[in-house]
Amino acid sequence: MAEGDGKINGLIGCGVSIKGRLSFDGILRIDGVFEGEIDATGTLVVGEEGVLRSTIKVDTAIISGEVRGIVEAIRKVELHARARMYGEIRTPVIVVYTGALFVGDCLMVDQGNTANQANMPGRGNEELTQLPIT
Repeated sequence: MAEGDGKINGLIGCGVSIKGRLSFDGILRIDGVFEGEIDATGTLVVGEEGVLRSTIKVDTAIISGEVRGIVEAIRKVELHARARMYGEIRTPVIVVYTGALFVGDCLMVDQGNTANQANMPGRGNEELTQLPIT
């Protein structure tokens, strides 16, 4: 299944908890709990029940659940109405819907110059995952 067809080709469901490192192509949806590193060329969808403590590098991130850490997206990040983002976002395009909560920093980058994102100043992932819930 190609990313362009809009079909999810990977799922971490409710009630599932995983620690580790993920990589994928296409679209992955997380409705469970994930702690670790995500380094992928596809689209990450975090469902309303999803909880991530992660360093995330993807093409596109669509967040409706809770994310603590660093999200780096080549194309864009979307924070939907029930999203709770604690940490840092690095992307050329960010969309924040009414009702989304974002506590942290956002670094807007030139879409053609995303290779330099790693050199930008920012907080460490350990510090970002410890941000308090408000």
